[in-house]
Amino acid sequence: MLPPDTPAADILTAAADVIAQRGKCTGDYTDEQGRVCALGALRLVLTGEAMPMPFDDRDRQVAYIDAFTTLGRHLEAVDANAPAIYEWSDASTQDQVVAAMRAAADRARVTR
Repeated sequence: MLPPDTPAADILTAAADVIAQRGKCTGDYTDEQGRVCALGALRLVLTGEAMPMPFDDRDRQVAYIDAFTTLGRHLEAVDANAPAIYEWSDASTQDQVVAAMRAAADRARVTR
């Protein structure tokens, strides 16, 4: 679990690593095989749980929102008509999700 003061770029990289290792699921945050969607991976690296539940720590919630927003901005920069992140994750392959999360992280590091 990453500390809540982790930069969005590092959160996105860690989440991409989780998907690359565990696999990507569709239609839910996680599945019985332990695969996760993009949002499930972001939550997992920050809270230890992929499923959505209230954040016990406001700083972790802020970090999640920052990483979520960073990914969303990247997707919109690539495609002005990009769907919501959960729709994009479900419609994309594992390799596409991992690559986009890494690209969003790289973009965030450059614009810091």
